Amino acid sequence: MLTQLTVRNLVVVSEIDVEFERGLTVLSGETGSGKSILIEALGLALGERADSQLVRSGTERAEIAACFDLSDRAAARDTLQRLDADHGDECVLRRVVSRDGRSRAYVNGVPVTVQALHELGGLLVDVHSQHASLALLERDTQRTLLDAFGETGRECRQVQTTYAAWRETQDRLQALERDGQDRARLELLRYQVEELEAVRLDEAELAGIEDEHRRLANSASILEECTAVRAALDDDDSGAGNALRAALAHARGLRRLAPEAANLVTALEQAAVACEEAGDELGRLEHSLAADPARLERIDRRLAELHSLARKHQVNLGELATHAATLAAELAGLENLAGDQVKLRERLEEQLAAYDKAAAALTRARQRAGRAMAKDISARLRELGIPHAHFEVGLATARESTPQVHGRDRVEFLVSTNPAQPPAALGKVASGGELSRIGLAIQAATARHNGVPVVVYDEVDTGIGGNTANIVGRNLREVARHCQVVCITHSPQVASAGDHHLRVDKRVVDGQAETVLEVLDASGREQEIARMLGAAAATAPSVEHARDLIAGARRE
Repeated sequence: MLTQLTVRNLVVVSEIDVEFERGLTVLSGETGSGKSILIEALGLALGERADSQLVRSGTERAEIAACFDLSDRAAARDTLQRLDADHGDECVLRRVVSRDGRSRAYVNGVPVTVQALHELGGLLVDVHSQHASLALLERDTQRTLLDAFGETGRECRQVQTTYAAWRETQDRLQALERDGQDRARLELLRYQVEELEAVRLDEAELAGIEDEHRRLANSASILEECTAVRAALDDDDSGAGNALRAALAHARGLRRLAPEAANLVTALEQAAVACEEAGDELGRLEHSLAADPARLERIDRRLAELHSLARKHQVNLGELATHAATLAAELAGLENLAGDQVKLRERLEEQLAAYDKAAAALTRARQRAGRAMAKDISARLRELGIPHAHFEVGLATARESTPQVHGRDRVEFLVSTNPAQPPAALGKVASGGELSRIGLAIQAATARHNGVPVVVYDEVDTGIGGNTANIVGRNLREVARHCQVVCITHSPQVASAGDHHLRVDKRVVDGQAETVLEVLDASGREQEIARMLGAAAATAPSVEHARDLIAGARRE
């Protein structure tokens, strides 16, 4: 519910801070006193479009804050959590409009976009006026109201569940069909995979073939170097082996004469052993690097084939085996698409049948609700001063042949306000005042099921009086049993139906008009209703008449 509204520097409002209670709150005041400005202020707090001309003359910015109690309002709490602005049950919507045209929005002190403010505001307040009833003309709104009246929640949820299952399968099938449509890609993959499989790629071979080719290609030069190393080690005259052996013999003779030469002998012995081991290693190398022209020719051909494939596929030689595996996996996936598509089409048919069954049940529920709603609202409209009103709920199959999340029905409210006039869409036959009363009748009929906690009516009683105004008041009280209602009124009968009464006055302060707001007690309320009845002054008879109106509204 709306608990508080604070307005500063908005048009003729310098500062107003008012608290609201549950039930029906009425606002009254002389024409031009600024009653509708309060509704405009609330609209700004709810994310409506701002205009710099709304900023009060002589000030730099206007500021509006609306405080709500969100007890049992899960949808609004979810939105606050998404905005990272959840402060428990309290929610403060704040709007600042600068004279330069800039506008800022806040939710519980957290800066948000105006769109986010508007989204949250739509969950909290429903405004009805001659200029703000456009939502009632929208078919989505009409469908929602019909479902609320008919309590079709179970059928709606079943349709939404079956639709979601169908939609998921349909999306998967379409994705598979898009992938499978590239036949050229499929044929290319088959050719490439067969070509790569034909060369019997092996990662170990790819890793070592270039090194082996390098050795074989250089075998003559390698063997020539080996011969030179062998000569340096084993030449009879200048070989390292013979020289070491001769040096070792002399060193041993030296050790006999000088024992301290023992370390020299050891070093030469180790050098001689190392020289022999080097000769053995050289022999093994010479054997492994023996020239093999046939092997070299085979490797030449293999390398040429592999390099040609690598260039063709635009990869390095070492990546060729991995690339072949990737192409093979893609080919296998595409070849499996056909089987997957058959299974998905079968599932889609089953899910479509389940959706159609759920949608048909929802259509039947809406047809029953439409008949009851038409009867209820037609009666209310006749009571509300439209004596020849005839209200109908039109149900037709939606133009879309594919399933829709809200079912297969196209809902349209139709009304006739004259005996010879066939029912037509609301916007084509209803005047502004009639549209306000139609909105009130629908709101009263659906209030018990409507999830919006606050409903605001701006002069819904325009152009009516007498007993019709009493009935408007009674309908407002009916709505107020299920949600908080704020109503701007010129009608004493409607004002007498209120649980709380606020009076708006315009005064001149320092040469500038200023709107002020007063919360009326019982006595003040009686005097205000007496004024609304036309009394120039609150005389005893006029006050008594006002008291009777209030008592009568309480009895209904």
